[in-house]
Amino acid sequence: MVCRKGFTLIELAVVLATVALLAAMLLPALAQTRQNSQVIECQANQRQLAVAWMMYARDNNDKLVPVGSLAYQPASFGENPLNDVNLQPGGILAQFCPGNLQSSVMTAGHYYTNWIKAGLIYPYIQNIAVYKCPADLSMVPYNFPATFPRPSERTYSVNCYVGGMQWWDPNYKLYRKLSDMNRPGPAHTWVFIEESPTSIDDCYFALDPATPNLWYNSPAVLHGNASVLTYADGHSEAHRWTDSFMMGVRNPQNPPGINVPADPKSGDLAWLFSVSTVHN
Repeated sequence: MVCRKGFTLIELAVVLATVALLAAMLLPALAQTRQNSQVIECQANQRQLAVAWMMYARDNNDKLVPVGSLAYQPASFGENPLNDVNLQPGGILAQFCPGNLQSSVMTAGHYYTNWIKAGLIYPYIQNIAVYKCPADLSMVPYNFPATFPRPSERTYSVNCYVGGMQWWDPNYKLYRKLSDMNRPGPAHTWVFIEESPTSIDDCYFALDPATPNLWYNSPAVLHGNASVLTYADGHSEAHRWTDSFMMGVRNPQNPPGINVPADPKSGDLAWLFSVSTVHN
């Protein structure tokens, strides 16, 4: 007579319960590991941009790469930007990264990826993927029907006071050269930031001193409650936010992501402005 050994139903249930408990304990750790790896990759992307940004300045008599608001974009987003003489080095609209990610003409057009390639620092990088955070799963234009948008090709925008083609307020310093960045200093002046998919359009992250209680543009909060910023000395860091209004994109106006009221209980907006520019 052969004796067959096996699990009883109770023993099997205990094993399954143990496996489920272990999985429940491990999943948060795995999720945190993934989030940490995305932060590291995002920092690496921005550092590459920062190196290219510095190389551009050194090759152009210390001048910082221009950063254009919507007012400094080509008249047509349906064109091939690589053929636009105004976007070539020395052109009147040449800048870090031309275009408008909220333009359906641009994002649906044949030349969508060429807008990054038309940027002045792209020749130093030659890799479109560097312009996008791995945690950014957004589609552009924002809030269009699900069948229309395309994956965003860019997460990062530039401090409007660092090479900005538009000057918000002459009472605040607009840095045009690397050598201009002596206050508050390169280690305390950010250049690149992750911008919210609800507000990102041009490459110009706007902060208006006339509206100290309003997020004119909003950061992308892609790493827990944090966003990665990179400074003029080349170092990057993940900054943790507390502004519940900004992080929740509480927005009473249109288009979304612009003119978000700052949470009066948070000092986030004042802090960001303090590392953006200084009073003249």
